[in-house]
Amino acid sequence: MSGEATHGAVRQAYRRIRTLAAAALFVIVAGTAGYRVLSEGVTSWLDCLYMTVITVTTIGYGEVVDLTRHPGAVRAFSMLVAVSGIGIITYAIGSLTSFAVDGELRAILRRRRMQKTIRELRGHHILAGWSGVARSILRELLATGRPAVVIAPDAAAVREAADDPDGLAVIEGDVTADELLQEAGIEHAGGVFAATDDDHTNIIVCLSARRLNASARIVSAVREEENAVKMRRAGANATVSVVGIGGLRMASEMVRPTVVTFLDTMLRSTGPTLRVEEVPAGPSAVGRRIADLGLDACGASLLLAVRCGDQWRFKPPADGSVREGDVLVFMTTPADLDALRSRLGA
Repeated sequence: MSGEATHGAVRQAYRRIRTLAAAALFVIVAGTAGYRVLSEGVTSWLDCLYMTVITVTTIGYGEVVDLTRHPGAVRAFSMLVAVSGIGIITYAIGSLTSFAVDGELRAILRRRRMQKTIRELRGHHILAGWSGVARSILRELLATGRPAVVIAPDAAAVREAADDPDGLAVIEGDVTADELLQEAGIEHAGGVFAATDDDHTNIIVCLSARRLNASARIVSAVREEENAVKMRRAGANATVSVVGIGGLRMASEMVRPTVVTFLDTMLRSTGPTLRVEEVPAGPSAVGRRIADLGLDACGASLLLAVRCGDQWRFKPPADGSVREGDVLVFMTTPADLDALRSRLGA
């Protein structure tokens, strides 16, 4: 169900509830007042209300309204109240049954849970669009335990690609709509992927995301190389050429097949998830030797390189010092990544 359709279903459900409540209240008020008038004020308001309730609910207890003055009118009025009450109850049961059978109730409840989850997210990733590239991005985010919210034209297609469809936050609708980005928690997001198959749509996503969150990192897919500059001007921090990456992969398959096999095995292994990750050095790690950081206690994590600005130190020595602004690159697992961040004060 799309975001607009789900909102429509919610509004429709609320309208049904309000209509039923108003109708029930009207029958009760009118019935109570009617019995009071027909008894010419002899029967108390409480007894009139009691008579109305037992008539509407068809409980069938004895009459408590004075019938001596207008017995025929009272009974005719009671039949009218009973028919009205039964009609309301029948409509309510039918509406609720249709609501449950059509799956609307489940969809609304799931959306409520999803909205609550999104409101609590901080530093999550928003995946705008659903394409072959987006599928790969989502698999990687899920495999490495990173929270994500997907905005796509077809929510069902996204859930089919996930192992836990009910636990995945998917918003259906136009990926360029500001209100959907806001619903996805753009204000608190750490990053946004513009991953549609259309460069112009990706440019709009970049513009909207940057306007709504000036600090989020935005990465955009690009199919036409000349559009990369436009995307950066629109707010993207980085662009990834689908064609360029495909060509590089083909060349690598030809000239370094073992390396490609190694990387594929690392990314697709069904065993422990192994990834190349980066961890910025925190204040507690700055000025200390790498050997003194206790990285050996972080599982099988392997330090590959250290980056400071545009400078790289590959295979850094154990007696090398960590400097302010350093970002350490490791080969590690998601579980060990948390330990590394703790060690480096990130």
